[in-house]
Amino acid sequence: MYYTILVNANIGEYMESCYTKNHIEIREKLSKSKEYISSVEKVSTIFSLLGEPNRMKIILALMEGELCVYHICEITGGKQSATSQHLRKLKDNHVVKCRKEANQVLYSIADEHIYSIVKTALLHKDCK
Repeated sequence: MYYTILVNANIGEYMESCYTKNHIEIREKLSKSKEYISSVEKVSTIFSLLGEPNRMKIILALMEGELCVYHICEITGGKQSATSQHLRKLKDNHVVKCRKEANQVLYSIADEHIYSIVKTALLHKDCK
């Protein structure tokens, strides 16, 4: 898609000229799509959750394997109460899952999609 932006220096107006055939159709389709709006909200929530540094520490630890809260706290340096709150938010949004074993609750990554998102971000961090 190629865009040309022309600036009228006298009044500072922008005129945008688009050289695609279907930009109006795309705009109409997406601006009225409830599915599109819902997807934007859900994906934004996931990135917001993953964007918090303490939660990312938890995710990176869980990518190594299933852990209890105690060991997550040891690895991440977080306090138990704060770590539990982060885990609850991650669990409520299907980023992590948990299971009980005896008197412990063990946490793990919810599915391969989360692995994929984080692995892609880790690869991208070194791009220039």
